[in-house]
Amino acid sequence: MAQDVKKIALSELLGDRVFILKGKQQKSDVFKVLIDSVAEVEGMIQREDLEWGVLHRETIMSTGIGNGIAVPHVRSENIEKACMALAIVPDGVSDYQSPDMKPVQLVFLIAAGGTQRAKHLKILSAIGSLFYDGRLKAAFLASSDAKNCLEILTRAEG
Repeated sequence: MAQDVKKIALSELLGDRVFILKGKQQKSDVFKVLIDSVAEVEGMIQREDLEWGVLHRETIMSTGIGNGIAVPHVRSENIEKACMALAIVPDGVSDYQSPDMKPVQLVFLIAAGGTQRAKHLKILSAIGSLFYDGRLKAAFLASSDAKNCLEILTRAEG
């Protein structure tokens, strides 16, 4: 079987699901925005199941990964295709635990099918690669327009 070497385009997985949330936010409020948007995607599981999956995963371990980034995620056999949503929170999410204790400012929600483990891992890797040095994150935080953030991301993906 040929290995899938196609690069993951986060901008395509996000679609128009990028939100800039003003002021300090609570994790539950950020999750609501992201879950509501992903629940609207065709082929997605019911909103309640999506929410349960995200919150259940969060009880196992915080999905804050450091450097101001969190990646809550859910995988389910009933999700037809992977998608994402992003909340940009310049003032931070006040109650999000992160290993480096830095305030979380970017929250990427990933929803993927149960058999899409490899794609799920590629998405996580792409987030890590693109946001590793902080320049892309800084550009997002400086922007006041979600569409502009998508354009910045598309250019960064090359």
